[in-house]
Amino acid sequence: MSQSELVWDDEALELLEKVPFFVRKAARKKIEKTAVESGESRITVELMEKIRSERAAS
Repeated sequence: MSQSELVWDDEALELLEKVPFFVRKAARKKIEKTAVESGESRITVELMEKIRSERAAS
């Protein structure tokens, strides 16, 4: 699975749009990279929240 093959849920894209524009591109890349490394094929709000909580814990 590559980042270009990932599917974004509409709700996840809406949440991404709430990220400040100056970090949105970096956030998207990080989310997609983490999803690929985890074997995910779909970006969901739940996955985004999981990634955010893991980053906060580290």
